[in-house]
Amino acid sequence: MQDRVLLKKLKKDPEEGMKAMIQEYAPLVYAVVRGKLNRGLFSDFDIEACVADTFSEFYLDLDKYNESLGSIKSWLCVMARHNAADLVRKRMREGVLLPLDEGLCEEEGLEEALFESELFSELVKEIKALGEPDSEILMRKFYFSQSSKEIAKELDMTISNIDTRTHRAIVKLRKKLGGDRE
Repeated sequence: MQDRVLLKKLKKDPEEGMKAMIQEYAPLVYAVVRGKLNRGLFSDFDIEACVADTFSEFYLDLDKYNESLGSIKSWLCVMARHNAADLVRKRMREGVLLPLDEGLCEEEGLEEALFESELFSELVKEIKALGEPDSEILMRKFYFSQSSKEIAKELDMTISNIDTRTHRAIVKLRKKLGGDRE
């Protein structure tokens, strides 16, 4: 469905417009969110809530949508990615980093899942201990796969500053976690 047709539907009959948008883009938005929340740390409910929040946010901010800046598909993907990132940051602040996906435990075995969760929790704890902005840079770069250019823009820094901080933070992490063996 073309963006203009979908926008008309959303404005004329919001309920039908939302149904059409969800039917068209739900699999894509779900895949984006699932890709960011796939560590076994988030339940299916968390993922579905994040997807629903993405569609709701798009509709509530419909007047901010500018088709010259990107398609509805692009906007939804960016929103989904940001909503997933917000959920991860919230869980990090709460210190909730336990596997919630029972399927993960059955597939890999409970011990292995718990071991991976403990390793991940330890890594996140050490990343947070680096302080801002280094912890934010590492999470954006390696967990959310943002480029140095994207991070620099969002944190109002230069690309070279992002790259230098990334390198130094990784060196610090290696020393803290015992990975500096030669």
